[in-house]
Amino acid sequence: MQKQQNIENWVGLHKGLEGFDFPNAAISSSWKRSDNRNIDYGKAMPKELTQTELERTKKSYKRLMICSDWVINHFIANNSESDIRVLLFSKDGVLLRIYGIPEENDWLSQSGIKSGTKWSEDSIGTNPFTIGIQSRKASDMHGYSNYSRFLIDGSYYFAPVCLTENEIYGSIIIAVPQEKRDQYLLSVAITIARSIELDVFLFQSIDMFTSSEEESGSIFLRQNKGRNEVVIINDQVFKILGIKKPDTYHLTLEEIILPLPENREFWSILESKKQVSDKVLPISVSSGRVYVNMSLATYKQNKFHPDGITISFSSNGRANKMSSKFTDNNARYTFNDIIGENDLMLETIKRSKIAALSDSNILIQGESGVGKDVFAQAIHNSSKRSHKPFVAINCAAFSKELIASELFGYESGAFTGAKREGSIGKFELANHGTLFLDEIGDMPMEVQSVLLRVLEEKTFRKVGGNDLIEVDVRIIAASNKNLKELIEKKLFREDLFYRLSIIRINIPPLKNRGADVYLFAEYFLKKLCTRMGKSDIRLSKNALEFLGKYSWPGNLRELQNLLEGIISTHEETLITEKEIHNYLGDYFLETLPEEAPAATIPYDIYGLDEKEKFEMALRKCRNNRSKAAEYLGLSRSTFYRRMQEFGMN
Repeated sequence: MQKQQNIENWVGLHKGLEGFDFPNAAISSSWKRSDNRNIDYGKAMPKELTQTELERTKKSYKRLMICSDWVINHFIANNSESDIRVLLFSKDGVLLRIYGIPEENDWLSQSGIKSGTKWSEDSIGTNPFTIGIQSRKASDMHGYSNYSRFLIDGSYYFAPVCLTENEIYGSIIIAVPQEKRDQYLLSVAITIARSIELDVFLFQSIDMFTSSEEESGSIFLRQNKGRNEVVIINDQVFKILGIKKPDTYHLTLEEIILPLPENREFWSILESKKQVSDKVLPISVSSGRVYVNMSLATYKQNKFHPDGITISFSSNGRANKMSSKFTDNNARYTFNDIIGENDLMLETIKRSKIAALSDSNILIQGESGVGKDVFAQAIHNSSKRSHKPFVAINCAAFSKELIASELFGYESGAFTGAKREGSIGKFELANHGTLFLDEIGDMPMEVQSVLLRVLEEKTFRKVGGNDLIEVDVRIIAASNKNLKELIEKKLFREDLFYRLSIIRINIPPLKNRGADVYLFAEYFLKKLCTRMGKSDIRLSKNALEFLGKYSWPGNLRELQNLLEGIISTHEETLITEKEIHNYLGDYFLETLPEEAPAATIPYDIYGLDEKEKFEMALRKCRNNRSKAAEYLGLSRSTFYRRMQEFGMN
């Protein structure tokens, strides 16, 4: 009965019948304007925005929508009336969102009201939005006072959302079927609008605060149905993390900071909502990894809302200096840089290349100075981790008290003299890459136990810390000591030995590498002369023969130091046996064998390129390939293979 009366009143107003009056002057004026526009009031509907137009509008009103979500959803959840709907509008009439408990074929959907449409007097005539926005204050409209047919079944309670007295940010309309109209809903609409205003004002105040903190980046999160929604974020966050600022519309934290399984420590802190202050933390983002001082606190304001989490980042200069040093691949050497034609060396290189394809731990053994670190870098650069960090630590360089903090890092106040912000350890720096533990035989037994547990569990705790940190690291260890002997002497753990030595690489000493000593002498001379700005210096025939007899207890390092020491004080372009003997002194005589071995090192090929050496050897041996191979200290198979590479038939 009431619905029929409502329609009759609406028709009466349109026909100008006597006895049908407008509720107020504003509505009367609007109807006259609508009549002049010749709107088809029986069929008129709001204009629908395209998807692109709607998304662009929503981006502009992101904060209004986020603030409204909590306030209006809270109202709906605590209201038992299922027919109540709340409409959220932009300031120019775009219906952004409809709140309420949706029901199939409910009164609102039957009327044709839907989001993504624009309400204006031009298109639908007099309506609750335009009447409210023109008056800039709360108002209500009911049934037949609406110009177009689709609105006359409802009662509407409008309230503007204002940031200042003169600035309307948006508006809300509470809509109910006309038979359920109730004037108290106007007060409810005003209350909802004021709550939204307070939220928006609070966030603007936080924005002003965070933008003034030039050195820190701030994020305000709201956790909603498993989503970490970014409500506020300042530009400094993106500068500190070294990433391009994305579109912040409906941005989630996972779009900034890589989600699990990356950043486990960060996400663990966030999940626990544990308050932290200036905690040094590595953060992995799309462009790489950066170290920050992170602070986190929960925020709740009981009277006005909101509740959420605030995160603050500031750049950690010291940690990032370490990061730039280690988090890129700093392994300089590849297998192409390893010099050697001796069969022992070629076999070692071959095994190392195969080992690089595996992800198993490797133990490299060899005398001091043979180039264990070069092999470690070459293996890393040929592995699937080649684009990840290569971090090296010399286990003999730190005291028993300090090596654990170097490996695993430490928390603030972990020990006397510890830095206030704590420190990042080598394991954390090497995450997803390779950790090279040089001189592993010098690692204290106490630290060996911890290392074994890390290798087994792939987790560790910082010194003085409680949080478990997960790591994915490939270990390459090296030692110039006989680890088996150390195990027998109870100086090295046997179980750790087997964990580290899944793959074993033994690098032969220089004294067992035949003609390679010439290759290295030539390489070091060129390198040193270039570095010192000297003209080319050569070794005499007797000097080369001299090098071939020496046992090289210091291996390549000793050879390089010998040549550098001589060149630094030598003014001639030729180095003779005398200069070498003077440099070595009596020590050389003690290391010479009583009877020098046969001249297996062809010093007369020194200074020739590879192909020329083969040609010289063949000439000397009258094209007898077996003797030429022996002359060069190579196996026949290697000699034939290299001939084919040089195109020598």
